[in-house]
Amino acid sequence: MKPRKAIEDLKPYEVKDETYLLKLDANESEDYLALEKLELRGLELYPDYDCKALRTALSMDLNVDASFITMGNGSSELLDLLFKAYVRKDDVILSFDPSFSMYEIYANIYEANFVKVPSNPDFRLDIDLMIDRLYLNPKIILICSPNNPTGYLIPTEDIKRLLIQTNALVIVDEAYMEFSSKDSTLIDEIETYKNLVVLRTFSKAYGLAGARLGYMLSSREATDVIKKIRSPYHVNTLSQKLGLLALSKKELIRQSIEKIKQTRTNFENDLEKLGFIVYPSEGNFVWVKPPQLKLSQRLKEKGVLVRKIQFNDEAYIRITIKTDEDMTLCLSIIKEIIHENK
Repeated sequence: MKPRKAIEDLKPYEVKDETYLLKLDANESEDYLALEKLELRGLELYPDYDCKALRTALSMDLNVDASFITMGNGSSELLDLLFKAYVRKDDVILSFDPSFSMYEIYANIYEANFVKVPSNPDFRLDIDLMIDRLYLNPKIILICSPNNPTGYLIPTEDIKRLLIQTNALVIVDEAYMEFSSKDSTLIDEIETYKNLVVLRTFSKAYGLAGARLGYMLSSREATDVIKKIRSPYHVNTLSQKLGLLALSKKELIRQSIEKIKQTRTNFENDLEKLGFIVYPSEGNFVWVKPPQLKLSQRLKEKGVLVRKIQFNDEAYIRITIKTDEDMTLCLSIIKEIIHENK
């Protein structure tokens, strides 16, 4: 039996299993909780269906009513559920380009028309270009801020201008917001704009990518819709426990985030000295144009995994920021490669 034509034509999101010296290609954080112990009692029972304890802890941390919070198996599951709930065939989905690749994949799965709004040459995201395309009557508008892979942070006031001019569901993906030098979250605007959804994750700042844990903040109407279509017991007990543990270590996480931001600045400065074009990033990564076309391949040969992205026939590299020691080693290997070609 054949799947739908839209599924047959899809190219899957692929992750290669490669050996490495440094893994700087997936924006993963350090293992902050490596020395912590986790209580394993209760695994014979199904998970807390509504993640009540975790949602309560998050509501206190974010100063948001728990009824606005929906947990998920990573924010990607919640994004999938939003598409499932609201998108019909041939609906228009707007998103900036480049941005998170899964946005287009979900649009293709649900047979929607994915319209890319171009970035400026310096990768700034102009909200007016998005507003100019509202005549297309989009069903969903996807905004990643800070943007993946470029790290650009869209000013909050710009997104608010968009929100008041459209009835589309505006999904703001804040996966990297904790690493921003500015407090530009839209979480506090959930009750003001009924068409706003904010996605967050424990995968980045909290170092729990392996737990697959994310959450959504939205109006009660959108929250109730997602409750109708999510799988029962979809967030496992271990992930819920890990989320609670991570929230109890806020000071440790905060210190780690501040360290990453400082390391990011230092690494950006070092790369600029080596001839890289460095674009301002507010994520736990840098977005650069390397001085050599085959740099990412040479890094891979030396065991350093980075994310190469071809955009408008130009080669760019996204490099995850980890410890000072990791970035010093990465920099030394980059210098070796550059020296080889002189």
